[in-house]
Amino acid sequence: MSEGSLPPFGNLKSGFLPFSLIKRAADSFRGRFRRPQPGGRPEPATEPGPELRSRAAAVILEYAEAHPALFERAERLRARAERLESEGTPSDSAYNRAERAEGEVEAGLAGLRESFAEAGTGTGRAGYVAFDREVQLRYPALKMPGGYA
Repeated sequence: MSEGSLPPFGNLKSGFLPFSLIKRAADSFRGRFRRPQPGGRPEPATEPGPELRSRAAAVILEYAEAHPALFERAERLRARAERLESEGTPSDSAYNRAERAEGEVEAGLAGLRESFAEAGTGTGRAGYVAFDREVQLRYPALKMPGGYA
């Protein structure tokens, strides 16, 4: 930027600020303290009780014991992709295989989540929250779609 493109500052009186600068500052200040609009934020998640969380943990553990190959494969492929990347030879195919394996685990857990929250417990949203929190505790690398945790 050259000096010719800058406005002349010499003729400004002390205490003079351009109106556009004041307006921008006021707008940004108002934006920080604006009240949330109705429907803008999701409602806070209901806190599940310890009994519900223990039932969710038992269901997840039972699923993991019934399908150990899914979890082992996802973990093994993720470790391989990370190892290749840390060695300086990142592999898109290894990363994609790991993503697909994690997707299979997430799909199985998503189906289990639906059946846990809707059918057996009769708790609705609290069932979803309990299930999601237990999944995050046991498998933090997984990203459950539509999770409440």
